[in-house]
Amino acid sequence: MVKLGSEVQGNRFRTRRSCSGCGDNGAVTTLFIIITAGILLFGTVLIDYARVATLNMMADQAVQGSVRSVLSAYDSTLYERYGLFGRGGTPNGEIFEKTIRGTLEYDGSDGRYRPVSPAVERYQIDNAAYLGRYGVLERQIAEEMKIKAPVDFMMEIGTRFGAMSRMAKETATAAEALTNASKMYDQRQQRLLHTIALMQEIAALPAGPLTGSQAAALAEGYSSYSGTRASANALAQSIASAEAAAAANAANAANAEATAKPTKEKSGVPKQQGEEKQRAEQLEADRRTLSSYHEQLSRYETDLRAAAAEIGAQADTARLRGQELNQLAIQSLTEAERLNKSIRQAAAQAESNIAAGYDRVSGELAEQSDAGSNQVNESRAIAETKDTIGQLAFDDAWFDTFRSLLQEQTDELNALTDAAYQFVHASEPALSGIDGAGELLTVAATHLQQENQSFQQYYVSPGKRISQREDEIRGSGAVESERNSNMKAAEANLNEARGLLTAASVNEGAHEELLEQFDQVQARYKGNRLFNSAAEESEEKAERTVKGAEEQAEASVQLTGGLFDGFADMLTGIRDSFYIGEYVIKRFRSYAPQFTAIVPDGGRTAAVPSYAFADQEAEYILYGIAEPFANVSAALAEIFALRYAIRLTEGFIECRALGHPLLILSGALLYASQHALADLAELKQRGATKLSKYANVDMKYNDYLRLFMLLHGGGDKRLSRIAAVIETNTGTDISRTPSAVTASADVSMKLLFLPGAMKLLDRAGLLDGRVANGRFETTKMAGLSYS
Repeated sequence: MVKLGSEVQGNRFRTRRSCSGCGDNGAVTTLFIIITAGILLFGTVLIDYARVATLNMMADQAVQGSVRSVLSAYDSTLYERYGLFGRGGTPNGEIFEKTIRGTLEYDGSDGRYRPVSPAVERYQIDNAAYLGRYGVLERQIAEEMKIKAPVDFMMEIGTRFGAMSRMAKETATAAEALTNASKMYDQRQQRLLHTIALMQEIAALPAGPLTGSQAAALAEGYSSYSGTRASANALAQSIASAEAAAAANAANAANAEATAKPTKEKSGVPKQQGEEKQRAEQLEADRRTLSSYHEQLSRYETDLRAAAAEIGAQADTARLRGQELNQLAIQSLTEAERLNKSIRQAAAQAESNIAAGYDRVSGELAEQSDAGSNQVNESRAIAETKDTIGQLAFDDAWFDTFRSLLQEQTDELNALTDAAYQFVHASEPALSGIDGAGELLTVAATHLQQENQSFQQYYVSPGKRISQREDEIRGSGAVESERNSNMKAAEANLNEARGLLTAASVNEGAHEELLEQFDQVQARYKGNRLFNSAAEESEEKAERTVKGAEEQAEASVQLTGGLFDGFADMLTGIRDSFYIGEYVIKRFRSYAPQFTAIVPDGGRTAAVPSYAFADQEAEYILYGIAEPFANVSAALAEIFALRYAIRLTEGFIECRALGHPLLILSGALLYASQHALADLAELKQRGATKLSKYANVDMKYNDYLRLFMLLHGGGDKRLSRIAAVIETNTGTDISRTPSAVTASADVSMKLLFLPGAMKLLDRAGLLDGRVANGRFETTKMAGLSYS
């Protein structure tokens, strides 16, 4: 029993163990299947993911390479002639499609298997960055010129022109100081001489009755008047007594006749009648004499009253007018004093107004400059000419003395009119016959006469108080004479220069075809402005005429200041406009002045210009004047102005020994006009001039244009003119010529395994593309430009 139970129990155990072994073997198989399926799934996904990554890389490279292939077809004319890149030749789409399909797609013709076989589903290519845009054109020009332009400029003209910066600065300062001082000097002289004229007008006021001659004559005749008056009074009394006696005698005779007997014979009647007749005749004679006395007295009194009234009225007029003229004279003197102070400040004012470009250029070229001690000494000599300006100014005490003289003249005029009023007042008692009135009248007349004589002596004849002051104002006549002579000669030279420049700008030789060409260029210029949506601005006016001697000096040094400002900008890295200017000179044709004939024309020289537009492309781009030869005329005018400034430097050095500032200035202006005119003739003969007397190097016509490019800067308008000339010469509309392209392409590939799994990865954002219909598709974009 026990044995049987043990066997049974052992079998159970074996059976349980055997079943347990069967369960473990099935679990391992399932797990292995799961792991293998996972590895297979991961491998297939990884394979497709790798294919997707490869496709993205291939598509990127293919699109970029295709864009480069498109840009490799450029307009050869634009590049060879103007160094600009613009699309040309085969159409964009044709090049792009051929390149991208040739790079990506595989038709299986070689029988080889490729794990990645892309298909180009669609593509698009667009033009961009048109060459006519300001920014694009300016960048390409900068790329063309940024290396060689600064080097060429400094080697050819920059260093030698920049070395003159110190002398040019001193010339500009001296020219401004002296010309301003000269103008203020002339204005001050005008005001001072006007003051003198007002003093002379005041001096002329005491005329006629105020001279005292009439008053003196009347005073002298007063004693006769007084005697006649006494005689008239005595005779009047005598006549009155005689008339009374005659009346009494007549009454007595009548009474006696009435009482006498009628028969009695009158005794003594004839004798009495004779006496009465004598008395009557005497009485009548006395009456006539008295009437004559009264006429004499009345005539004198009338003359005295009229003279007193006239003297009083003239004194009133003279005093009132004298006060008005004195105020005007004081105002004129005050203005002259203000101008005099401005003359003293002219040098300091010129220093503050000078362009900063001179010092900036000097600082930048300090290490490169080869300016020796001679130039330093010459600069110092020019600077010393400013110190002579003080000779033109009067000191403050001089004006104080002048002001005192005006007051003295007014005071003495008032004293004279007071004497006139005294005579007027003395005439009233004189006419009344008051005792002592004659003496008062004589004293008043004598005083008036003395005051007038004193006034006349001081201010009229000889009038030294005015004449001496006028001589001080006018100064040395020799200086003014030489100054005027120099200025006339300078103006004659400038007139000759005007003739040359005027002849150069005459358009009579321009035929219709040339005018049409200028119109076409201008139309293209306006079209480019419109393409860039640029608002029209006022044109910069280029100087095309020669001014007067002093005005030309101011314009010339202003031009020089602008040149050095532009030069300094170039040296300090502000070079966009510089690149454009150098590009214009290198790539466009300019005028050749030595090919212009110089022919006699009525005793003077005249230019016979060439009007071809192709001979003035650079000048048109620089100035933008749509008239045949007007741009060349503007260039020649500015060359003359620059030569005038350079020769003015030499003139100040040559004429500094003259001493007087007006002679230094006029002599320097004459020197500048003579030599600048000769420079203009030399330029027309050989196409170049010497830089200066102190720098024996040639400056060619184009070198001057390069400087003027700095002067006038760059700007959008110059770019539009460049575009207009390029389009005219090549027939290519650069506003429609792209310098960049952008492209996009949709590239797809069939997925080999589990598109659904790849779609899950796409939804998770792990793929650079999209999964649809069992294919992976991606879009690639690229853009590229020439600059």
